[in-house]
Order: sequence, then structure tokens, then C-alpha cells
Amino acid sequence: MSFSNALFFKCLLLSLAKLSTSVILRDPAVINRTYDYIVAGGGLTGLVVAARLTENLNTSVLIVEYGDFDDRWDVAIPYNARFLHTEDLFDIPSVPQKGLGNKSFGVRLGKMVGGGSTVNGMALSRGARTDYDAWAALGNPGWGWDSMFQYFKKSSTLTYPSPELVDKYEYVVSPDGYGQGPMQAGFPTWQFPALYNFIDAWTKDIGVEYRTDGDTNGENLGLAWKPIDIDPVNITRCSARKSYYDPASGRPNLDILVGSYVANLVTGPKTSVSGVNVTRVNSTSNEYSVLHSRKEVILATGAVHTAQILQLSGIGPAALLEPLGIEIVADLPGVGANFQDHPTNIGFAFEFQNEPSLNPTLYNDASFFNASLKEYMANRTGPMTWAFGNNRVVLSLQNLTSDYQALIDEFLHNNDASQFLDEWHRQHPTLEAGYKLQQELLSNIIADKHGSVMENTFGGAAAATFAVIKPLSRGTVLINTTNPDPILGAPQVDFQALTHPFDIKIAIEGVKMARRLISAPSLAPLQPVETAPGANVTTDEQIEDAIRSSLYRPSNAHPCCTAAMMPLELGGVVDPQLRVYGVQSLRIVDASILPLIPSAHTQETMYAVAEKAADIIKGVDGY
Repeated sequence: MSFSNALFFKCLLLSLAKLSTSVILRDPAVINRTYDYIVAGGGLTGLVVAARLTENLNTSVLIVEYGDFDDRWDVAIPYNARFLHTEDLFDIPSVPQKGLGNKSFGVRLGKMVGGGSTVNGMALSRGARTDYDAWAALGNPGWGWDSMFQYFKKSSTLTYPSPELVDKYEYVVSPDGYGQGPMQAGFPTWQFPALYNFIDAWTKDIGVEYRTDGDTNGENLGLAWKPIDIDPVNITRCSARKSYYDPASGRPNLDILVGSYVANLVTGPKTSVSGVNVTRVNSTSNEYSVLHSRKEVILATGAVHTAQILQLSGIGPAALLEPLGIEIVADLPGVGANFQDHPTNIGFAFEFQNEPSLNPTLYNDASFFNASLKEYMANRTGPMTWAFGNNRVVLSLQNLTSDYQALIDEFLHNNDASQFLDEWHRQHPTLEAGYKLQQELLSNIIADKHGSVMENTFGGAAAATFAVIKPLSRGTVLINTTNPDPILGAPQVDFQALTHPFDIKIAIEGVKMARRLISAPSLAPLQPVETAPGANVTTDEQIEDAIRSSLYRPSNAHPCCTAAMMPLELGGVVDPQLRVYGVQSLRIVDASILPLIPSAHTQETMYAVAEKAADIIKGVDGY
């Protein structure tokens, strides 16, 4: 990017930025007060909870965040959502993945105020009613769809596209799924023409349902328009920082400590948590400050680092902690287990031999880029308002294959559910018990003709990204050192991706569906030609080899479920009020508490979870 383009963006951001007026602390050693609540983690959920709790000016909250505020242009403009902002990401190497050619993959996690909501692809999508009802069926009354729907609405506001844009781009979405919440949802003022070839290929040629209500009302099977989180005035990314923290930042009862991290929890009599040990990022002094909480500590550091903090604090599986010399506070085998994500096909590739003159490759053309930038600067319209695309197709097993019943019988009904689990899960009876109930629930969902198993997202580019959205494989996040540094002492992250044979079968059928898609009559005018894995890869065995060697990555940046909300006897870590079993004054509010990953990008679900958690903590909703 040229200097002039960068300068344009920087000037734009200065005109848009809303500076925080709250106390921003940078040294834990100067803090000499006790807060009602300490929130570990200033990502999406941490900011939502902190903002809601401090609506009561008599309630004091401190947020502790590893990263800092990021006001750079390249995290604000929707176009830039397609790029990795590496300076704002943890990039922890996973252990070698036996289901993916023994390769290691980066575990990318947000590390700035706003967390993943500041650097993700801006996608907003929701799981199906059955996803959340399964949470309730796993021993969590009040966490089914009907309750979650109210919090989806509470967290969000939809700015419906103008009649001109609806007419031009055929946007279809139901406003009934939104309320008047802080997070702003909307659509860009630009789409690429090949998008409509894809829409016709899916709906007219392949025959999936065109959802005129989007995916907001409890059903997500079929093709839907999905909004992005976008400020309707400035047409910039609407992160949790912008939507929740900035409006609350002037409150005298809300402080934030940046550039520091929680090493472990301070526990006292009766295993009650009374605070946190905190140190500055990159500190060489090995000194920790004890910060005290009057009511509770709330962990909101995500599925990887929440598991790490718990284990370093003696809350986790004794079999893991005792050999490391960590005193046991609560023996909870579920901490770090049940790890889930969405394995994603990023390697299937094709080219258009007759691509439309307007297509996403034009961003690489200086004339197109500069003209688009000037339009955005002047009007907040045009190609710079387009992120990754605004359409998703959710497919059932019956959509993927006519042999669906045979797959269900072979891999879900006629086997011991735990036989494909790794040794870690099998050696803990409660983890086995929890997984067996999970598989029973998932089997019923998958067997239903409306049950979702795979997602394709698209936006008019020559790309076919397919994700397994009902994975049966389970991984782990386990420490192997007492070093609390989130990078230098990072836990061992093992996705165990595609280790369950049903998951690999779904992945294989996904490749076949991608080929069916690019062979559809509606795409024929564009003359698509497959380039990877290649036309010579035809048998299931060959496709599987390609998947494991090159096509798939283990994650769609949706890590979750390592401190699951389930009963203790099912390997759970928190109860339905998000309180950690066996420990007082400690809750968890992040993606680690999900018992099952939803059939959607997790961002919108986490806004709803955090809103519900805030109400629980405040004693609303009958708790």
C-alpha cells in the first residue's frame, strides 16, 4: 500500500476515533484499591460484562487486558477484515495434528482491547435452535434457544439496508431477530456480480432453501444473507470495544489495566477467590502484584488462556497438576478438555476462466484501489465497505449425501461413543460420560433433515470455503509448565481435528459438494476450473489424503468449550450460573463455557452469552 493511501486511512481514523475518557492503567503496582469485580480479559465478553455491571455506579470493575488499545486504520475499515493483523494476535503453535499430517498450526487469538471482535472477519451468524436447546439438555436450564434469542436481541441493532440497496443487491434479512442493543449489524454498499451466480447455483441448481429471514430466528439450514458488525454512521468495524467499552469508558467505576496479564488466582479459606496475581507483559523482574476483588473474579480470557489460568491456579485435573507441583484447589478433569473448533477447508481451489470485469482481484489494481478509497473517504460507500462476503450456506447431512443413514448408523448409532476419543478423555470417567450424552444429542440433530453439519461462506470470489460445523472430535488445552506467560508458557493446544471418522466423512462429502457447486449450470458462464486438489483426485481415499495433507486446517478461529457448562458428573466446570465448581467467588464468561460449539461463527453467540451472564451476575432473570 502506498504512503498516500496509508495517510488517507490514518486521517480517516483520526476523524472517526472516540477516545476513551476512563482511567487507563499501565502498571499493576500502582493499583491500591479493591474492586467489586475483576474481569480477566478485555476481549468481547469481558468488555460486555464490565460495561453492563458498571451501569450501576456503585459497582466497581477493573478489566485486566494483555494487549492495548489499537486505533490503527487497518482494523477499522471493513475491507481490511480479510487480513491477519499479526501484531494484535497471539499465534501459539498447536501440537502436531495426527489427523492433519502431523503438522502444527497457529492458534490465533486476539490480544488487544476488544479481543477477537477487533480483528476477526466481522461475520455475524447464529446457530440453530437445536444447538442451544442441546446446551439446555446437557443440564443447563435457561440456556436453550428461547432464552438465548432474547439476548441475541438485547445485544444487537440491525440497520436495515436502504430500499435502493435492497433493490440493487437483493438483501433479505428479518429485522425481527434484532433489538436495540449496542452491537451494530448491517450490510455493505457493495457486492461483486459473481455473487449472484453462486446464489443461483446453490438455490436453483443444487436446490438448497433460500432463507428470506436470514439465520436469526432459530433455523439456519439453507442459504442466507449474513450481516457484519458495522457502525451505521462511520461505516467502520463495530467491535466490542466500540459498542460496549467506549460508551461506558467515562464511568468513574470502570478502570482498565492494559499491557498486563493474570498469572493465577488468589485463593483463601474455603477455596474462595479473593483476587488475582498480575504482572506486566514482557516484565523481566518476575514480580507480581496482587489485585483484590470484593465480590468475584470473572475469567474472560478465552478457551485457551482461561484453561491455562485455572490450571496454574490449582483448578483442573489433579493428574496433570500434581506432577507440576501445583497445589490442588479443585480437582476438575473438565478444565482443558472438550476442546472444539470448526475444521475448515481452505485448500480446495478453482479459477474462473471468464471472470466478470468487476471481481475481488481488482483490489490489487492500483487504479481500482485508489478510486475505491476515495469513494469511501468521500461517501463511506463502495468496495471498501465489503469485508469477506455476506452469504452463508448451511447444509444438512441429507444435503451432502444420499448415504446419510448408513453414515449415521456406522459412526453414531452402532459404536461405543468414546472409542474415538483420545486417551486423555478416556481415562476420566466423567469426561466419557459427558461425551456420550453429547454424541447422543448430536446424533439426533444430525439425523434430522434440518440438522446442520457443514457451512460454506462466499462473497463472489473464486473460492469455496467449507467448514465442519458439528465436529465430533474433541481436543485438549493442557499446561506443561508453571510459567504463566501466555506466550512463553503457552499451554499445549491439541485440536484433535478430524480424528473422529464421522468428521472426516463430512469433510470428504464437502469436497464432493464443492465440485458439484463449481459444476453447476449457473456458474458455467464463468468457466470455473479446479486447481486443487485436482481432477485426478477422485476416490474417497484420495480425497481423504488430500484433506489430511493440504486442504484442511483445524480451526476457523472459533476455539471453545474447555471449561464446559455441564454437571460435574458429566465433566463440567461451571454450573448454569457460570460459577466454577468447588470454588467460591469465581465465574467464567467466555467461549470456554460452551458445552457444544454452535453451527455458526461464534462472535454473535458470545455477545448473547455475555449479556446473559451479566444479567445472571446482577441477579436478573430469576437468579
